[in-house]
Amino acid sequence: MEIFKHEMSLKEAKDFILACGSDVPTILLGQPGVGKTSMFDEICKETGYRGVYMNVPELDIGDIGIPMPNHETKTTALYPNEYWGFHIDEPAVIFMDEFTKGADAVQKILHPIINEGRIGSVKIHKKSIVVLTGNNSTDGVGDMLKAHSINRVTIIPIRNPYSEEWIEWATDNGVNPLVITAAKQFPEWFASYKDSEVENKENHEIFNPKRGDEPFVSPRSLAKSGKIVDKRHLYTENALRVGLAGTIGKTAAEKMASYFVVADSLPLWDEILANPTTAKLPESPAAQCMLAYSAIQRVDRESITKWFTYMKRASSELQSVFCLSGLASNKEDLLMSSKAFVDWMREKQYLF
Repeated sequence: MEIFKHEMSLKEAKDFILACGSDVPTILLGQPGVGKTSMFDEICKETGYRGVYMNVPELDIGDIGIPMPNHETKTTALYPNEYWGFHIDEPAVIFMDEFTKGADAVQKILHPIINEGRIGSVKIHKKSIVVLTGNNSTDGVGDMLKAHSINRVTIIPIRNPYSEEWIEWATDNGVNPLVITAAKQFPEWFASYKDSEVENKENHEIFNPKRGDEPFVSPRSLAKSGKIVDKRHLYTENALRVGLAGTIGKTAAEKMASYFVVADSLPLWDEILANPTTAKLPESPAAQCMLAYSAIQRVDRESITKWFTYMKRASSELQSVFCLSGLASNKEDLLMSSKAFVDWMREKQYLF
């Protein structure tokens, strides 16, 4: 029997919203930086609906709409801000980010969209999907959700992604392979402060409301650190280390920095393709892992045969990481249509 975990993964939440979102407004609650906001683009992409992104804490009532007088009837009506396009008769993904941090008056003016599908007297398209986000009340970052708001939505607690889940996303989204390799080596970066096991180990690298304003590791900050590592050739190593520490914290930054030498020892992609039978092979497990993730991001129909010629000379660990992770990435169709991969898969049937 499957265990009821009281939390959803991001994928589970997306599937739930795609299935029920037009009928059931939802609010995603989770720790800072776990990927809630990225759900907006995912849902828009899956549905093809127009996206309406609202950063609620930054909004004032006038940003939503203003009351306009009708001198003939001596009444007023709310005129919604044209920017949001609520008056457009087409389905939309209405994403109210950080709703729980919004001003009380702003939350109130948005309530009719959530519960009744209207803003003032203007009805939004009945197929529109309404999603709110916020942090856990225990996170200590100022989130409040009142009873009348709670009763209007379905609350979806979001768990932290597992390292494998984030690595799959990071590989598909071009995050630096050095960062992906570090994430694979340190799965504790994806733990939650709410886990008693983590509290006992005193994991000081992840978010914890008791530690105030220190930088911490999260899926979001790891992705940002990838941008920093991408351009490390443009500044000093000291600047690199300080920048990483200011993004993911000092301890995690030092762990990641230990992979710089490994990354610099890897053969260049152009060297591998030019000389697949003689190009240098990485020796350390970390180097093999890094090269595998880099290859997943780079390989295409023109280079895949040469890559497999090179890869078959490498360790079984590198081969396994590349092929198994590649099948879980957006390169699956490329691999399955490649004779080189199909031949490899026949030889390595024990892995499948």
